[in-house]
Amino acid sequence: MTTDAKLKKIEENVMVLDDQNNKLIKEKKLLEERVSEFTTNLTEEEEKSKSLQKLKNKHEAMITDLEDRLRKEEKSRQELEKNRRKLEGDSTELNDQMADLQAQIAELRAQLAKKEEELMAALARIEEEAAAKNTAQKKIRELEAQLSELQEDLELERAARAKAEKHRRDLGEELEALKTELEDTLDSTATQQELRTKRETEVTQLKKALEDEAKVHEQQVADMRHKHNQAFDELNEQLEQAKRNKASVEKAKQAMESEHSELAIELKTLAQGKSESEQRRKKAETQFQELQIKHTESEMQRKELADKVAKMQSELDNVNSVLSVVEGKSVKATKDRSTVESQLQDVQALLQEETRQKLSFSTRLRQMEDEQNNLRETLEEEEQGKKNTEKQLYTLQAQLTEMKKKMELETQSLEGAEENKKRMQRELEAVVQQLEEKASTYDKLDKTKTRLQQELDDMMVDQDNLRQTVSNLEKKQKKFDQVNELMGDDGIEVLLQRWAVSTSGPGCHEGSVRQGPAGQRRAG
Repeated sequence: MTTDAKLKKIEENVMVLDDQNNKLIKEKKLLEERVSEFTTNLTEEEEKSKSLQKLKNKHEAMITDLEDRLRKEEKSRQELEKNRRKLEGDSTELNDQMADLQAQIAELRAQLAKKEEELMAALARIEEEAAAKNTAQKKIRELEAQLSELQEDLELERAARAKAEKHRRDLGEELEALKTELEDTLDSTATQQELRTKRETEVTQLKKALEDEAKVHEQQVADMRHKHNQAFDELNEQLEQAKRNKASVEKAKQAMESEHSELAIELKTLAQGKSESEQRRKKAETQFQELQIKHTESEMQRKELADKVAKMQSELDNVNSVLSVVEGKSVKATKDRSTVESQLQDVQALLQEETRQKLSFSTRLRQMEDEQNNLRETLEEEEQGKKNTEKQLYTLQAQLTEMKKKMELETQSLEGAEENKKRMQRELEAVVQQLEEKASTYDKLDKTKTRLQQELDDMMVDQDNLRQTVSNLEKKQKKFDQVNELMGDDGIEVLLQRWAVSTSGPGCHEGSVRQGPAGQRRAG
């Protein structure tokens, strides 16, 4: 071939290479602009993510503080509830004691009324006994009067008897005188004999009449004496019975008066005890009202804290939603960056004609990029695990909120089922424990992320070193190309090829390396 043909061919090759170089430069600029734009957007999204993470941490700290305050309020409310139940028990016990005292008072009043009735009956019996006594005394006086009359009659009878005895003696003396006269006049006439017989008959009849009268009189005196003695014994027995009845009535009266005094004292003591119990009940009711006021205040504070917790939870949900949007944008930017990286890898395919040392360094660079991709995938997996953990955290927080609502409902119903409350408390503790475990897992993921970020930073340093080495090699290549300019046509052709490669490959490679830190920052 002639020199003109060679020059023409070289010029055509140079024009083709210039066109390719211009296209590659334009594509490189476009890719660099897109990488810069993606890097800027990624940086902004990372800043937003950091600020949202700080806000989330702040809200979580506030929620933790509010939960601590809520637990304290719950504890104080439980103490107030315990004191309230204690006071209710004391009030119930006092009411029972008052009911017992009132029952005792009613029983004592019934006993007192019964004793008063018995006392009235005893007094009535005493009055009856007194009336009977008066009647007996009246009868005794009447009998004594009758006895006096009988004694007077007896004296009269004795006087009459003495008179009759004197008359009998007089008659006996007359009879003796008549006998004497009769004996003196034995020789009298028959008339005298008849008269004497008649007189003897009269004397005999008179003696017999006197004897009969004396017997009748003695029998009457004996009967009157027997009746008098019997009546006197009856009166003495009635008098003794009346005295005994009076003594028993007096004794019963004294006993009833003593019991009445004791019942009055006991009633007074019970009334005093009732007054003291009433004072204690009023005091307990006052304390109970104070505790109810404190309980109401604590319930209001607890509701305010619950409202604050709900508000903070809502803000946290909003922050989490914004964070999710930011993370979605970040994932999209990562995908776009992957697309750009694939395009850059296509461009880097044009650098295959580099020197052996440059190819080895490029191979090392690709290996490190593979490790970077692996780390990125690991980081994405960790991010996914973090998302899952956050979802579980949100689920547990929702469960915690539901548990709190259930606990509030149980609290508003005055803890009607203590066993349910304990079960809910255990479930709440289990949820809190799970939340703590998830938080621990979240911390571990953060530590793993930090470790991977450190490894990624180390790889970035290695990439910078490799980039510096590649730059040095390019400088050496340029010097080597300048040396080859002194060679012939073959040297010119090689120079043109090297110039084309140096203007396209290193620039593209530099763009690839330059997008690396942005990609690394995005991965971080």
